Amino acid sequence: MADEAVRGYGSVAPLKVGLLNDYPTQTSTDNDTVDTLRLVFDEAVASGLLDRPIELIERQVVGLPNGTYHAVETAYDELVAQGCLAIYGPYVSDNAVPLAAHADRVAKVPNIILSGSEGALGEWTFALNNGSMPEEPVMLAAVMLGDGRSRIAIAYEASLIGKEYLAFAEKAYAAAGLKVVTTVAIPQVEADKAKVVSELRDAEPDAVVHVGFGHGLWGFTDALLAAGWDPPRYTTTAFEMAHINAEWMRQLSGWVGLDSYDERNTVGQAFLDRFEARFGRRPAHSMPGLTHDVATVIARGLAAARPLTGDGVKQGIEQVKLVPSASGAPGTFLRFGRCIRQGWMGTDYLIARRVLPDGSAHVFHAAPSDHISRAVGPACTGPR
Repeated sequence: MADEAVRGYGSVAPLKVGLLNDYPTQTSTDNDTVDTLRLVFDEAVASGLLDRPIELIERQVVGLPNGTYHAVETAYDELVAQGCLAIYGPYVSDNAVPLAAHADRVAKVPNIILSGSEGALGEWTFALNNGSMPEEPVMLAAVMLGDGRSRIAIAYEASLIGKEYLAFAEKAYAAAGLKVVTTVAIPQVEADKAKVVSELRDAEPDAVVHVGFGHGLWGFTDALLAAGWDPPRYTTTAFEMAHINAEWMRQLSGWVGLDSYDERNTVGQAFLDRFEARFGRRPAHSMPGLTHDVATVIARGLAAARPLTGDGVKQGIEQVKLVPSASGAPGTFLRFGRCIRQGWMGTDYLIARRVLPDGSAHVFHAAPSDHISRAVGPACTGPR
């Protein structure tokens, strides 16, 4: 027993980090996320940033919109009970918003989310959001102005995400001088879109915009083809559903949308070089870059934590300043601080990409910053 006690005292326990995936796809994108976490954490140890290994503990659950919030909260509590010092996830706003309140009540472990609702931010909840409801409409307005659009028809998903997007879109488009000619509610899940397409077309727009989580896009392109109508069409970061598989790519054929993957970002490409060298594949989509940035923040938070507790890691994350990111356009940075819970610095942390008409690939379309001043209008110059 004494020998075991000595060996136990001399050993070093790993640092535990949780992955809470509330939207498992059971595809290579999930594998890319896990492999990215392992690579970045291993690099943090190899470089000397951390003096002990990181143990990744996963919880894969089906949260909203297809599952339940209860499953997400239960998974979070399990990761806390397992001794995780930080948690990556959840991804979806419908789950992240209520979980932020729960995390504040528990008050033990910081988590970093990807969701875009500012209602999910809190004392213990940080965001490297994959877009946001307030910002994405401004970015998309800038892209549409650059494309010469003026009359917009909006199809919004009848959900928390869709309605929040719609409210911000109507304000942003009005400020940009874009006229919203109609808004049509659509189910958040797959449904026939023939009637929706007819209503949108009757308003005679020069562009169609979808806002929502993304499941409402399913069948949209087929309904447009059936109606013989091929309008310019735009969506939010729901565009990134195209990365899931070939069928999603087909569903988004011809759509322009917002994405955090930008092949011009040298930090991201250098990371993909290392990823390819280790795993033998090179994923050209948003999740490796986003996960690289989340893992970088967590590793730096762990390194700065005094002591190594959830509260120490939370304070360590607040010390992350001006770290070049793998996501977004060149020149995007990561930073947090006291009362700063959204971690991007740079207008083009999202850029616009386009799926080719045949659904074979997606390509760079535009940077919002090229027309952002037109989208937001003139600055206030004081009393007049």
